[in-house]
Amino acid sequence: MSETTARPTPALESILDLNALPWTLREPIYARLCPEELLARFGVHRGTLLNGAGERPLRIAAPDEGSWARVELRERRDDRDPVLAVDIAMSAFGVPELTFVAINDPAAPRYGVDRDPDGQDTLLGTVSRNLSEEARALRDGLGPGQVRRGMRMLGRVLECMDGFCRILGCDLYLVEPLFYHSALLYERHGCDYLMGRDLMDAIHEGFGDGGVLHRLLDDSTPFRRRGFEAFERGRSWAIHDGILDGTSTGGWAGVKMYRVPGRPAAVSTFPNGKY
Repeated sequence: MSETTARPTPALESILDLNALPWTLREPIYARLCPEELLARFGVHRGTLLNGAGERPLRIAAPDEGSWARVELRERRDDRDPVLAVDIAMSAFGVPELTFVAINDPAAPRYGVDRDPDGQDTLLGTVSRNLSEEARALRDGLGPGQVRRGMRMLGRVLECMDGFCRILGCDLYLVEPLFYHSALLYERHGCDYLMGRDLMDAIHEGFGDGGVLHRLLDDSTPFRRRGFEAFERGRSWAIHDGILDGTSTGGWAGVKMYRVPGRPAAVSTFPNGKY
């Protein structure tokens, strides 16, 4: 072999291994987490990661000696909200974990659910809430945690994550559903439960006729309307509003899912549910 022949990329087994590579090798691998359709829609060249204005709207944070990464695509570099945000990390189980996904239509109206009335970060309503903005989002058909309407691209993001998983030589990866409706959406895209299936079944039973959660839909808040049991978004808003607190389910926590590339699971904890 000639001395000038490029060395092959070292075998990778973890995000830590990937983050130890030179940035010129690391960056294009992480860029694969962004679907080609999104890059094309916003005029980003896959090879250079530049748009037509010469900007780099794709941002990648993957620190040396770190076991996590974040990939963000914006329509324009200085936009407040990313079109796509993907957070990944190595889990305690030694496999990659998709810890967060957000897909936002930049042309859609914005809802300030991410900031409370004092301007503090709500972590998408998980640590504090902006009730007026949440009520506005609910009225306009959004689910908890959404600052804008989505783009129906989760399936393609998961396919990109499948490919990333194969690069690391892993047979599966974990998924963290931040909300109840997120778990149902992941179900439809072939994910199964590592933990929390019993909770999901208990929630479905509780929203059934005569169930404890069904009885708690009493119109006491905009998020607990009668009839919300019939659709995913309604249930999710009620759960986000704390309807599980004080019940045997104990609240929305402890749900962990997984996906095996090429082997979609057939799981449905809300049969025939509509968003």
